[in-house]
Amino acid sequence: MSGRRTVIIFKSESESSDRYAEELHANGFNPIFVPTLSFGFKNLEQLRGKLQAPDNFAGIIFTSPRCVEAVCEALQSSELHGGWKLLHNYAVGEVTHNLALSSLQQLFTHGKQTGNARNLGDFIVDTFDGSRNLPLLLPCGNLRTDLLLSKLVENGFQVDACEVYETVCHPALAENMERALKADNIEYFAFFSPSGVNCVHEYCKAHNVDMDKWKLVAIGPSTRLAMEERGLHVFQTAERPSVEYLIKVLLNPSVGRPKPTGEIKVED
Repeated sequence: MSGRRTVIIFKSESESSDRYAEELHANGFNPIFVPTLSFGFKNLEQLRGKLQAPDNFAGIIFTSPRCVEAVCEALQSSELHGGWKLLHNYAVGEVTHNLALSSLQQLFTHGKQTGNARNLGDFIVDTFDGSRNLPLLLPCGNLRTDLLLSKLVENGFQVDACEVYETVCHPALAENMERALKADNIEYFAFFSPSGVNCVHEYCKAHNVDMDKWKLVAIGPSTRLAMEERGLHVFQTAERPSVEYLIKVLLNPSVGRPKPTGEIKVED
């Protein structure tokens, strides 16, 4: 392990973690995962009522795996109404797309290749061929950005945003950070969400940890923006939330150099 560069990955545990670990190891890195966020569901009865009436909607938009999980919780082991399969359904990223397929009776979603909320908004505006008289259902978290919502509304869509989960800092963040910072050859911090940036930044301020000691990598433009707003230097940006894009910027830093523009994105 001595020759490996350590990457501390601030990412919630998910099915994709094993793949990240495998691919990073294969490319000479030592990944250490630090879950930064904890999620709690809310308003599930309200969501359940909406899910039982697909005829009232033009489709559904999943901006994170948590949104898919909230739908599963709301259904209480019942199957998703088959009417949703006939509608216009979307997901940000492959992980969210695959989770909808596997847990919601093979519900297919479009837009997985977009990778962030800004691009998904553009994709929906450019490709949507249904009626805009019915709203798109948008299950979301308490820390959502309004980028996607604003984009759609500006282009004549109706959106029913239903807040179905809350994001808070992981209760074991301090313990996980202490463990991770003892690793050898730490070179990178990789952040996957603006809320993860917030939690780690607060921890580091409270414990006098200088984040400038490491190369800070943002996954997505909105995560980069959150880092810049806190005065952090962003070393690289992976434009999409996938292990391939992360490895690309780790192996070739020039690929992910931040552009001097105020782009925005994302999903937690």
